[in-house]
Amino acid sequence: MATSGSQSVPADLFEFDSKEPWAPDTFMLVPLESSQVLVPEHAAILGAQAFLKIARLPFKVRECHNSSDISPNGKLPVIKCGAYVVSELDGIVSLAQAKGMSITEYLNAAERADLRAYMSLVHNVLGNALLYFTWLDEDVYNKYTKQRVGSPYNFPLKYLLPWTLRRKVKSQLNALKWGYRTTEEVYREVETCLLALSERLGESDYFFGSTPTELDALVFGYLFTMLTHPLHNHSQFSNIIRHHPNLTKFCKRIDQDFFEEQQPESSSSSGGRLE
Repeated sequence: MATSGSQSVPADLFEFDSKEPWAPDTFMLVPLESSQVLVPEHAAILGAQAFLKIARLPFKVRECHNSSDISPNGKLPVIKCGAYVVSELDGIVSLAQAKGMSITEYLNAAERADLRAYMSLVHNVLGNALLYFTWLDEDVYNKYTKQRVGSPYNFPLKYLLPWTLRRKVKSQLNALKWGYRTTEEVYREVETCLLALSERLGESDYFFGSTPTELDALVFGYLFTMLTHPLHNHSQFSNIIRHHPNLTKFCKRIDQDFFEEQQPESSSSSGGRLE
């Protein structure tokens, strides 16, 4: 659902008017950090913030309890930029590119294909792994997820909404063959994904050399979240990442270069510290 007077654009359909520049009063709508944001949402929000900071695009963060209702497809993050309301990193990147703000114009065709492949890998493995533990792990669901999802509402929605969303996510993960996996199998998938990312990064500062791209933003969102926001009784994510020192250094680099220095301008931060 779009805000009044705005044009909502589905995540898979981007037709933007490039005549107007990026709106300086662009803002990102997010759930309440202290009581509503789930770990997968935090990763997605942080990845989008990293992209906007890398691209030097101004934005401010505004917390509201119904941010997912404002999103065109119900997914986060969601931003309002001028006349447009768009969601998810792909939508934000497409809007920025339509307005002449590309951070991957220096890549050749083969590198662009690699970028898309690695972004798909991250979404399909790290994204599904966080969904798996957030919604299917009984302990995490009962002690963390259910309370945060239901916190903005009164009875009976307070109890019905988490139950309904859990069924939806479980069906989604089952269709992708993730819902039937064991905890150990999920961790092995994560280990394989992180090994591929570590090998791709190598000794470089970023995945495609000395300049960050939206892949770097996406990976940072997931890895930084997994390092600093461990799910209840699931700190193994952090342990797996720390087996790859180049990935940990990569997270520190982006946090220091784009969040610590620019926090006053964008009114946002990565929300944690890496030791």
